[in-house]
Amino acid sequence: MIEKVLANRYKIEEKIGEGGMAVVYRGYDNILNRSVTVKILREQFALDENFVRRFKREAQSAASLSHPNVVNIYDVGEQDGTYYIVMEYIDGKSLKELITEKGKLPVNEAVQIARQICEALVTAHKNKIIHRDIKPHNILLTRDGRVKVTDFGIAKAVTAATVTYDNNVVMGSVHYFAPEQAKGGLAGAKADIYSLGIVIYEMLTGEVPFSGETPISVALQHLQENIKSPVEINSEVSPSLEKIILKAAQKDPASRYESAEDMLEDINMYINQGFVSSERFDRPGVNKMQDQFVPVNHNNNHNGNNGEVSSGPEGEPEDKKWKYKWLIIGLLSFIIFVTVLAYGFSQLRGMLTVDEVDVPYVTGLSLQEAAEVLEEAGLEYVILEEIPDDEVPENHVISQFPEAERTVKKGREVELVLSTGPVQLEVPSVVGLKELEAKIFLQDMDLIPEIIEEYSPTVPMGEVISQSPREGIKLNKGDTVSLVISKGPEPFRMPNLVDRTLADARDWIELYKLTMGNVQEQYSNSVAEGKVIEQSPKSGDMVQAQDTVDLVVSKGQDPAEIGYKITIDPSLWGIAEGEAIRVDIDDNKGVRTAYEDNYKGTNIEVEGWGSGTVTIMKLTEDGYETLEVVKFPQ
Repeated sequence: MIEKVLANRYKIEEKIGEGGMAVVYRGYDNILNRSVTVKILREQFALDENFVRRFKREAQSAASLSHPNVVNIYDVGEQDGTYYIVMEYIDGKSLKELITEKGKLPVNEAVQIARQICEALVTAHKNKIIHRDIKPHNILLTRDGRVKVTDFGIAKAVTAATVTYDNNVVMGSVHYFAPEQAKGGLAGAKADIYSLGIVIYEMLTGEVPFSGETPISVALQHLQENIKSPVEINSEVSPSLEKIILKAAQKDPASRYESAEDMLEDINMYINQGFVSSERFDRPGVNKMQDQFVPVNHNNNHNGNNGEVSSGPEGEPEDKKWKYKWLIIGLLSFIIFVTVLAYGFSQLRGMLTVDEVDVPYVTGLSLQEAAEVLEEAGLEYVILEEIPDDEVPENHVISQFPEAERTVKKGREVELVLSTGPVQLEVPSVVGLKELEAKIFLQDMDLIPEIIEEYSPTVPMGEVISQSPREGIKLNKGDTVSLVISKGPEPFRMPNLVDRTLADARDWIELYKLTMGNVQEQYSNSVAEGKVIEQSPKSGDMVQAQDTVDLVVSKGQDPAEIGYKITIDPSLWGIAEGEAIRVDIDDNKGVRTAYEDNYKGTNIEVEGWGSGTVTIMKLTEDGYETLEVVKFPQ
């Protein structure tokens, strides 16, 4: 599984934990560039319809919660038979690890952790979500001390039937079970309150109140035995805090806190005042609260009697009084046992006379069809829950229990899970987003983006112009949302700016909503000074509004390319006809002899380029003698 990539997005990097139903990995989201936690259903459960349904329900339940003390759910999916949930990655440790390290926690620390867990439960219960597996293993602590409640693996909406056992498998952790869960009964919000009471007990004492060799033995202790007093184990626990634990951990749900919100009020009062007023425990329902603590050391005496045996109202020793009580309890227990046993035998005889039938296959049928088939087989039905399903039509059976072909007693109820149809998603608005952003947004909602490109004079290239369906319309998972993406303004052919003046070219560029770019100057023998020699893009190229246009403008003719006719009259220097003369030119083309001959009595014409000098010389016995050097042009 390590290095595997799910949904072309989530790379599995490291195994960080495992539970009864799933294995937990640290992963990396390649799109949003962040670490995530990936929870993957164990392979042996992937083919079990009931387990897969429960696994999907975890994401649906937890994703509806938004609270600082609840782990966020980012994504849920399936790939090649691998079912996974992507969650917020918490860089820290579990509360169980913290308790293991410290043994027991300081009172203030434990109470602050309890407050945050209780706040998470308040939000969950208001959203009709029951966790049903509150335990230190499912409480994560960030590095800054924030509590994050995770693993809604067997959480369920309050409106659906809630059971604790499924296929004879006990879900959750028996050390933190409420008595009603241990009996296999309905687990309501008060089961979470009981479990939180046990968690607080463990934080303050470093141990769970009940332990045994088998889960059944521990479950029986939740039903029958009293809890050791935390004050006896940890003297720093105050009576008020002990009463909070006792109130939460009542065996009878009716005697517990009415809600997590009520429990949170007492915890906050303890944090703010250091105690909880006795009036808080005298509220309606609290009077039924019974003392379920037993002292660890019976020699300890908290009544101020200095170790003496206290007497009852009639002066009888306390231990003798307890013997009477236990005798009465024993007699009552025996009577109850005999009554239950007699009732059991009578029920057993009745069961033995009930006919057995084979459960028919009703999965995939409509509720009406399933009811008719079950009635014909002599069976009743009960709707366990109704959940969304992308494949099973609305009001049709997703699954059944017991499964088809199982032999059961006639008249038994078959539990049905009905489909409410595909999950309805509300289309978000992605108008104005970049194309990639809009695609990711829709794909994260399991919607498929369809891209259409159009030109737009007002919407920047790459942004969404419009969408269909519009915002707020309800769609099913996998439905398509069409996005019209801007290709920018419609292209047109570039006009010819060559031979236009720079000012004229600027006006044309502004007219076509183009952008003036670099302007360079260079000499030109063919284009007049101040006019455009070259343009980029060239005339006729396809351009769009806002495109940049670069120009090259003429500086006029290159001076080095200008020729000058220079007339020389040798007589001005006293040269007689027939004498040998020489004329040298030094200009932009270099140094050269332009004329060398005998003077014929007429003017001599030479040509110079750009600028330079003309040197006039005559021949003497010692060679040519310079008469004058003349600059040009003048």
